[in-house]
Amino acid sequence: MIIKRLIIILSLAFFSLPLCAQSDDWDAFAEEYMNEILDEEEEGGQQFYEELLEMHRHPLNINKVTREDLLRLPFLSDAQADSVLSLINKQHGLLSMGELMFVRNLEYKQRKYLALFFFCPDDQGYYDRGFPPDSVVSRQRRTSPRQQSKGLRTELSSTFGIPLYKREGFRSHSREELAQYPNRQYLGNNIATTLRYRSSLNNRISWALTAQKDEGEPFAEGKNALYDSYSAFIMGKGEGAVQKWIVGDFTAHFGLGLTVGSSGTDPMNVLSSMRPRQEGFTAHTATDEALFFRGGALALSLGKVNIMAFASWRKLDATLSSDSISTIITNGYHRTPLEMSKRNNIAALQGGISANASLGMLQLGLHAVHTHYDTPFRNPTALYRKYYFTGSDFGNYSLTYSLQRDALRLWGETATSEQGGIAMLHRVQYAPHHKLILNLLHRYYSTHYLSATAQSYKIGSRIQNEHGLMLGITCQPSKVLQFKAYADIAHFPFAVYASANPKNALTTMLQAEYTPYTTTTWQLRYKLRTRPDDNSLKEPDQRVQHTFKAQYRYAGNKISLTSTAQLSLLSQPDKNNSSGWMLSQKATLKIAKPSSISMSAALFHTASYADALRLYEPILLYSSGYPALYYHGMRFSASAQHKIGPLYLAVKYALTHYTNRNTIGTGLRQYNGSTLQDILIQVALRF
Repeated sequence: MIIKRLIIILSLAFFSLPLCAQSDDWDAFAEEYMNEILDEEEEGGQQFYEELLEMHRHPLNINKVTREDLLRLPFLSDAQADSVLSLINKQHGLLSMGELMFVRNLEYKQRKYLALFFFCPDDQGYYDRGFPPDSVVSRQRRTSPRQQSKGLRTELSSTFGIPLYKREGFRSHSREELAQYPNRQYLGNNIATTLRYRSSLNNRISWALTAQKDEGEPFAEGKNALYDSYSAFIMGKGEGAVQKWIVGDFTAHFGLGLTVGSSGTDPMNVLSSMRPRQEGFTAHTATDEALFFRGGALALSLGKVNIMAFASWRKLDATLSSDSISTIITNGYHRTPLEMSKRNNIAALQGGISANASLGMLQLGLHAVHTHYDTPFRNPTALYRKYYFTGSDFGNYSLTYSLQRDALRLWGETATSEQGGIAMLHRVQYAPHHKLILNLLHRYYSTHYLSATAQSYKIGSRIQNEHGLMLGITCQPSKVLQFKAYADIAHFPFAVYASANPKNALTTMLQAEYTPYTTTTWQLRYKLRTRPDDNSLKEPDQRVQHTFKAQYRYAGNKISLTSTAQLSLLSQPDKNNSSGWMLSQKATLKIAKPSSISMSAALFHTASYADALRLYEPILLYSSGYPALYYHGMRFSASAQHKIGPLYLAVKYALTHYTNRNTIGTGLRQYNGSTLQDILIQVALRF
């Protein structure tokens, strides 16, 4: 029966001529820059991934980009961004993205990845990808970027996730049973759907609407006006004093993120990024329902001084206890009466202001952020929560500083909170050549530091109770060989979730990448993670995990292949040592521009969820492609994508089969079977 369904789905996928394909280069980029962050399940990392994906889906004209646009990409340095802008101005606009080869300090891989986020309107390859022209430029002569014609670009897309199985939460119950146990059944159907509308005019003003309903949430029923959640914004860019403004939903990043941040940086991201996250505001385009602001933001440039300010008011989901906040809920689920009862229980009023001044090689910044909840937090009871939020007002103030001299660069931020705690983060980078980069990062977050909006580099779960040092190196001794390595040691002075004792954590990684040809890449990676984890006697102990990864990637004109082998060795207190492995294969076949078919298959064998290994599989527009695989079984997915004029269609089929499980999941998520099958359908109009 499973094989029969699989054949039917693949036939439909092939003959329905499926949305513009996620390029093979995007898959390589996502694995290199985002896989490590998502593997750590960083909320900020997922958010950053969504931002980069949005940039990829809506690329900008390279001849109209600003320095800020270029520096949003993690793999470009300030000097490289300046070199790209210098070439554009010198040539009075580029006729092809291939002209970036004249930027001496850009490597081949960086030029390739730039093409994921920017396009040249004279480059026919851009239209082969399925994008409409946003300007008309004569091929007989170069024209100034400012003289090119401008236009309106719009995209309307809808996604439907349809499971071919029924979980316990969708089983019908009698009225009498539901009256007594109302949370035994989901309020809505099992289809997850998202609607997205995006428009931009002249690359200067853009607006968007996102609506979403998760699996199990009601559609056009009860308190839901059609979808369960909505997000919208209108954003404008300027060239004068007003650099950017946003009304609606947005994210903010001041300094290094110790007052307000929108990046969950981890060691691997530091190695891959030439500098800390770019300051400023970004429109919220993801389906996340918690990590954003709702209100207005403004960025001004007054000579050598830049000023940013924002104000936000929004409702948040929370669990209340005796008219006080027990927990703020960020998953966005409203599937049962219990989850619905926690919806929009509290309101948050937030605001911030930032001023940055450029004084030659030295740059200084002052930042202030304040959050007021209309309901106070209750006094925490668990030991590891002793220094968590209490009260209803939280303010943070910081000084940032950066200094650059030749190959040496320093970034730093020192922050304090109204409760008296201190947080400090410093990063030193020495890059005598763009092929050799050394990073040293130190952070100190006191146990009393509290922030409702901080998001920055950390190993623990919060910007609090952590003192650590990270040393990393990126080295490219030749055109075909690159090494990345880091070591991070952290100390938690007070109790953490799994340990009531002060404890250390260690993370080390070594990666080698060999690229003998532009189409072929070999990669080897080893990683060690130790984390505090007390044993059953409440004595200090550690959870130790070794992971190994070997990967081969081939990217040809018609076909792309990725072969991966992963191994995990895990030891935990009071448990037997365990291991897990996974073998996976991905393949993408380009049928005819811009059509493609992608397939992915994996065999996995682990002891439990603690040994879970993540698989990056080809994805469709805006959908996640990092399933965590555990227990014993196999995973298969196939997707097909195509463009017919302004219409894009896509379909993805995924199957997960377990050989040692007769039931999957628990509670309302339980399914009595060993095989899960899902279909994802996308329809989009782009013009």
